[in-house]
Amino acid sequence: MMRNTLIALLIALLLALTPFAGALAANVAVLMPGSSGIVPGDFLVRNEARLKSAGIRTVLTTSSSTAAQTIAAETAQGHRTVLVGMSRGTVDAAEAIAQGARPAGVVFVSGIYAQVMATLGSPDKLPPTLSVHHANDGCKSTLPAGALAFFAWAHGKARIRWINTTGAPSASPCDAHGAHGFFNNDGPAVAAIIGFIKSR
Repeated sequence: MMRNTLIALLIALLLALTPFAGALAANVAVLMPGSSGIVPGDFLVRNEARLKSAGIRTVLTTSSSTAAQTIAAETAQGHRTVLVGMSRGTVDAAEAIAQGARPAGVVFVSGIYAQVMATLGSPDKLPPTLSVHHANDGCKSTLPAGALAFFAWAHGKARIRWINTTGAPSASPCDAHGAHGFFNNDGPAVAAIIGFIKSR
């Protein structure tokens, strides 16, 4: 009798925890594109389908307040949410964190790190952070030296994934098709982002 009662209690406990376990396994990425906004050529927009194929639910926005509200709502439901910003979107992501967003992690892609650091003010506000940067990014706002300066500033809260894909130079060093955008050879950068999201 006692054994049957214990078994029944264990089954009830497992059933009660199943939805919670599912919520913990959820992966949500709030994507903040670059200065051109939500357009097909943007690195995050053109790779959204790859993130979804990896089982990651995505939310696209250019609004820091919307990003902060989305993260708060997802966190309240027990979902782990990672903030991902591209170029100008890295500053928008930093603004969301400065406004109180508490993602499980943040990915800065081709980051404008001088503005990111100025917006945050202190590395204390950073969640675990991944910087994805092309070693030959020639955009004056996102030179590799900026990623190195951010890495030093972060005091161990960030790591850098250097990308070395090759391709034809673009008309502008800051557009989404040259080194700044990984020459449209996005596989290594996307794999790094997916791996980081799933590790959170």
